[in-house]
Amino acid sequence: MAKLITVFGATGRQGGGVAKALLKSGRPGFKVRAVTRNASSDKAKALQAKGAQVVTTSLDDPSTLGPALRGAHGVFAVTNYWEHMDKEREIKQGKAIADAAKAAGVLHVVFSGLENVQKIAGFPCPVFDGKAEIEEYMTSIELPVTFVRYPSYYENFIGSLKPQKQDDGTYVLGIPMEGAAKDNASPADMGPAVRAIFNNRAEWLGRTVGFSGDRLTIQQHAEILSKHLAPKVFKATDMTAEAFAQLGFPGADDLGNMFKFYRLHNPDRSVELTRQLHPAAKSFDTWVAENKEALLNALD
Repeated sequence: MAKLITVFGATGRQGGGVAKALLKSGRPGFKVRAVTRNASSDKAKALQAKGAQVVTTSLDDPSTLGPALRGAHGVFAVTNYWEHMDKEREIKQGKAIADAAKAAGVLHVVFSGLENVQKIAGFPCPVFDGKAEIEEYMTSIELPVTFVRYPSYYENFIGSLKPQKQDDGTYVLGIPMEGAAKDNASPADMGPAVRAIFNNRAEWLGRTVGFSGDRLTIQQHAEILSKHLAPKVFKATDMTAEAFAQLGFPGADDLGNMFKFYRLHNPDRSVELTRQLHPAAKSFDTWVAENKEALLNALD
């Protein structure tokens, strides 16, 4: 009998990747209840066309969560700090999901969490720290949970961290890692990895899994982009994380501290473990080769 999985954030990058992977699982496999705020969006309609049940909830209204979880075997839960840039609000939302899953008797929660940077490194990183507090709460109420930790996305090179054109015509990757390697992945590739975790509850329950599709320095990222997008030339920034944090745009300080944490504390992400769960997870080289047009269109 197919197991019902409720997927929060089902029209976003992480939840969308999970929902699509579960819907591809075959029979008997999984049924998907896709949670969104807007059931009439194109992405929600596309999931419905693939066989998902689409329901609307508000993470700020816990009374809407019970019906979304009723009868569910599992839950994929993700919260979004960047939506409101309010750590306490994100924690409240995550705790509401945890309480509702506990009340509904859900047998397996997979939560997209992160490390507690304040505790580990001694400086704040709200985008991480809120998710860490949600992890701690889920553990404290003895929720049957697996924590997954996503790295940065390859897709950021098309969006929020796209290369910036310089006066000499070259492009700079403005990710201030100061020579250190960094993990990345495509969230679409992590969906099948989450599906494998749901498929093997006994093996993964109570564990934390750090996802990675590739681990490279920013200069290595630049060299791969230069290879595939020639004659354009890419190079790594020489900016420090501290300088990045002072750039002044909303969230610059959060991101600066995130990059500083990545560089100094090397959080546990594993290409090997990710490929154990999903052998076809793409390297950055493969992803760039498959997304040349989108990358070129994003460049100024």
